[in-house]
Amino acid sequence: MECFRAGSYRLCVKLEYVNPTGSHKDRIALYMIKRAIEEGAVGPGDCVAEISSGNTATSVAWVAWRLGLRAVLFVEKHASKLKKDLIRSLGGELIEISDEGMDREAAREKAVEMGCFLLDQMANDANHLAHYETTALEILEGTGRDVDAFIMGVGTAGTVTGVGRRLKEVIGSTLVVSVSPKDSPIVGGSGKGETIEGLTVSIVPELYKRYRKYVDKAIGVEPQEAIYGISALATMTGLLVGPSTGAAFVAATRLINEGEIDKGATIVIVAADRLIRYPSVLERLRLGVHGTELLKTWQE
Repeated sequence: MECFRAGSYRLCVKLEYVNPTGSHKDRIALYMIKRAIEEGAVGPGDCVAEISSGNTATSVAWVAWRLGLRAVLFVEKHASKLKKDLIRSLGGELIEISDEGMDREAAREKAVEMGCFLLDQMANDANHLAHYETTALEILEGTGRDVDAFIMGVGTAGTVTGVGRRLKEVIGSTLVVSVSPKDSPIVGGSGKGETIEGLTVSIVPELYKRYRKYVDKAIGVEPQEAIYGISALATMTGLLVGPSTGAAFVAATRLINEGEIDKGATIVIVAADRLIRYPSVLERLRLGVHGTELLKTWQE
């Protein structure tokens, strides 16, 4: 956890990219696979499968390799080549799919045909519990139990709901905010627009539906805004984060502008992974140029 003084605010960033494969998804991969083993659904040498935009697939490949399991990963075509290469290097068998709902259903059927246990991160309670039992406790410790707002992008909704649940139980007054692409049905969109890599745009995850009561507000962000958020956060903190974190920073800025976060507040976001994983974003990003308007809010 790194905390920064930004004008009248304290911004704390949970550095989840320091996990072994470089993202917060290591937590859920371990929790989901361990539960499957404990429940007898997976045994020595068996196959586990997952549908992912990249980070979870990487984490599942690593945990499976460590535990002597076979991993089959159905990865959305828009995921970066870097992520795909990393998955293969960790021994994962990669099958590319589109990000459309029907193709995801076909992937589910294919996993069964291949004799694999589908972890199903979008609905698996172990995903939610991983963040409820670990990430949230680390945030509480790192901030001295001082969290006025927690803002997190929705990929599977495990982090925002798991952390949000724990913060509601311990602090009670924390504002918990989910962040999605502007076209996501979570924020009333059509589900067919441009995505922010790592965040879901076409569906509402089952975990979000199940634990929605722990989320106070949902905010939609433009993909280009997420890039501006990356640049602004880098200028403010020196941290080079992925687009989902950039989107969370944009949402935090918007909440400050709208008067929903008071001066003096502690705001927590999660650096789910590093910028280096997104070559297509790097091509469009100009540090120190983009995002300058966002910084003005934090300096007032």
